[in-house]
Amino acid sequence: MPEEILALTDIEDVMGNSAAFAARRTNGTLVAWGEGDSGGNADPVAPYTDIVRLCCSNLEAFVAQRVTGHLVAWGANTAGGTLPAEIEVLSDVIDVVSTSSAFAAVRRNGSVVAWGAERSGGTPPAEISELVNVAQVVGSSHAFAVLCQDGTVKAWGDTTVGGDTTPVASELVDIQALYANTHGFVALRRDGRVISWGDQAGGGDNSAVRDQIDTYVTYRATSASRGRALLGRQRQSVIAAN
Repeated sequence: MPEEILALTDIEDVMGNSAAFAARRTNGTLVAWGEGDSGGNADPVAPYTDIVRLCCSNLEAFVAQRVTGHLVAWGANTAGGTLPAEIEVLSDVIDVVSTSSAFAAVRRNGSVVAWGAERSGGTPPAEISELVNVAQVVGSSHAFAVLCQDGTVKAWGDTTVGGDTTPVASELVDIQALYANTHGFVALRRDGRVISWGDQAGGGDNSAVRDQIDTYVTYRATSASRGRALLGRQRQSVIAAN
């Protein structure tokens, strides 16, 4: 770790990726170290003194959010380290997630945006960009999936790791929650069914254990599971107040 980082005594949050770390200080600035091309060089975001949170990282880039609600990004351009102009102006993002080389963000109006490597879901198709009822977004290694407020699920990106829901489309109804690993996705249905898709060898096929998990897994909105959503609302309140 660089000496100038070791000397700091006001770091509030730290986040890492494959080859770098980033930290937020109490004065609203960001510092980073590690491989510069992977986000270890924070010079692109050094001018900002109003950072309220480190949002997300992927293998080679980071995303943070300002008190105004606007996002900032740095790291490899090919992995989403530079924000497209149409995303740079947004001030209503409530959640950011990543794949290996792309980012996706849910806006307060229920829409979702993405940027970064196209092969990793950085370019959502029109049917995704037109959504206005997104409740949750999750990412595998190279694909994203969104849960809509009506309980349906849509996905895009690399089809081998869950970017295509076609094999289970008829089962993806009345979904309560989505989960992801690097190989695919799992959806928990209100009736207790557990639906998975993606790379079969990496969990995308649960047929061998379906009799052990269907109706045995439940989703409960406990204080812990509500935490992230509550924190998101609190962040928006802080942003709105400023």
